Amino acid sequence: MKLKHVLIVLMSVVILVGLSGCGGNASSTNSGAGTASSAAPANGGEDLAKFKGETINVLSWEGYQEDEWVKPFEQKYGVTVKVTYAGSVDEMFAKAASGSVKYDLIFMDGGSVSRYHKMNLIQPIDLAKLTNTNQLIANMKSLNDKHVVKDGKTYAVPFAWGSLPMMVNADKIKEPIDSWNALWDPKYSGKIVTLDDAANQTAMTAMLLGFEDPYNLTDEQMEQVKSKLLEQKPLVRTYYAGFEDGKNLMASDEGWIGFSMGPTMITDLQKEGKNVVEVIPKEGALVWIDNAVIGKDAKDPELVHIYIDYLISSEVQAQLIKKTSYGGVNADSANKLTDEEKKVSHMDDPNYFNNLVYVAFPESFEKRVKLWNEVKAAQ
Repeated sequence: MKLKHVLIVLMSVVILVGLSGCGGNASSTNSGAGTASSAAPANGGEDLAKFKGETINVLSWEGYQEDEWVKPFEQKYGVTVKVTYAGSVDEMFAKAASGSVKYDLIFMDGGSVSRYHKMNLIQPIDLAKLTNTNQLIANMKSLNDKHVVKDGKTYAVPFAWGSLPMMVNADKIKEPIDSWNALWDPKYSGKIVTLDDAANQTAMTAMLLGFEDPYNLTDEQMEQVKSKLLEQKPLVRTYYAGFEDGKNLMASDEGWIGFSMGPTMITDLQKEGKNVVEVIPKEGALVWIDNAVIGKDAKDPELVHIYIDYLISSEVQAQLIKKTSYGGVNADSANKLTDEEKKVSHMDDPNYFNNLVYVAFPESFEKRVKLWNEVKAAQ
């Protein structure tokens, strides 16, 4: 379930190559046999029979609508969860905006919520109808709310998250690493691997330069970012564009240090016997938080609220973490994980969010893509 890491860090690359989608474009209904979950949807006294026969149309990333937790909900309420998967940020927006399908529930990174809100594609969520929001990780929710609350109304509820930290081969690099500056250190020349990603390369470099908001840069700041990236270019072994590409570079020792696509890349390398460690630099690291939002034309918002509440329950969140290793949003879900599962998903550290910077919608994708193209084209 590594696709989401790839999707978030590559959204600007999608724009660069002019595609509306770069992944699976399959539509499916979760009606096949699945492993029944021990998690049962909360029954707040609602009349279950009134929902029988209804369909919830969901636009989602892969890995978020699995039979283990979808089937029990369908069976209890007598409903069908019909899922359409998107392969990129742009593909998801295009599907939602086209109006060809009236999506009841859409999953998106919090940075995209403003885009959907401006286009009047989503509606506020009534938090009074959700029983599990009091279990959300407090500092994660606070960070997320800054991007999904508009005019006092909440338009999204967090569902899953992941960071984009630095990865370091501790067998090759013995000295402590605590700054993104290490990716500019001449002593690692030819062993630095980093993302082929306009938006987040710009953001990471802006953080290193000390700019307050790495997703809202002035033209002058953009020029400083460009100069810094040009300074780094001769030291870089390669700019990688895929999860497996980045992992293989570190596994083969072609890369010793790099900008990762997420903790899962690092834990995968550890499982293969590589002594690769995660580093959250002192300047901070980026974090994406995916949210559930209700479509403007949702057929039955009451049912969608019940489904969202179920998805953020500690039981479902624990299943999500076990299956994907993404970070969960329900603090109580940690009680249902092994120590190793908590460690891998960072559910064992409530302070992990304190040095993370939200992946937000940038001031201009076009400017970032132009900047990045110029860096890569430079001789």
